[in-house]
Amino acid sequence: MSESQKRIALWGGVTVGIILLLWLLVRLGTGGAVGGSLSEAVNAEDHVLGNRDANVVLVEYSDFQCPFCARTYPIVKQLADMYPDDQVATVFRHFPLDQIHGNARLAAQASEAAAMQGKFWEYHDMLFNTQPQWSELDNPEEFFVSLANSLGLNTEQFTSDMKSNAAETAVIQDVASGNASGVQGTPSFYLNGQKIEVQPTLDAFKQVIDQALTE
Repeated sequence: MSESQKRIALWGGVTVGIILLLWLLVRLGTGGAVGGSLSEAVNAEDHVLGNRDANVVLVEYSDFQCPFCARTYPIVKQLADMYPDDQVATVFRHFPLDQIHGNARLAAQASEAAAMQGKFWEYHDMLFNTQPQWSELDNPEEFFVSLANSLGLNTEQFTSDMKSNAAETAVIQDVASGNASGVQGTPSFYLNGQKIEVQPTLDAFKQVIDQALTE
């Protein structure tokens, strides 16, 4: 092969590589499906904002101690406010990463305890908003009780519920469904049952949701 032919072959390979890279970036930027499906359909046990029978259902597997989840949660909250309940529903499922986030599982159980008193979403927001305050505590239990108190919850009941079999089981079931769905990190999102990757911006999420609403 001559030198000119080698240069042509080299540049041809580079061009193909650039095209593939651009395709991948576009796919991620627009929230293309990346394979994998939700193992368990949304049910009565899930925490749902909107109508669980909405046209578009966005399921998030999340970890209250995960910094990336804390950055993404306001976006998901905005999405829930942007669309009518019968068009878009957002669902929160627990996926505490125990190996790196030592307080995440108890935080998840605390949110379940709040749910037992009808305050899951309020407590969900407070956990993310105060994440820097409790994430490095050796034992965040007292802090979690103080959050419950600030919401006007019965703290004695909350303390008991936080470590109850019911709270533990709710988290375990979410983790099991996440593992079965191929969740490997948080936050992970499934749109109408299919796993998606999106840039963590409101516009990126809105684009994939709007596209799903037209399908």
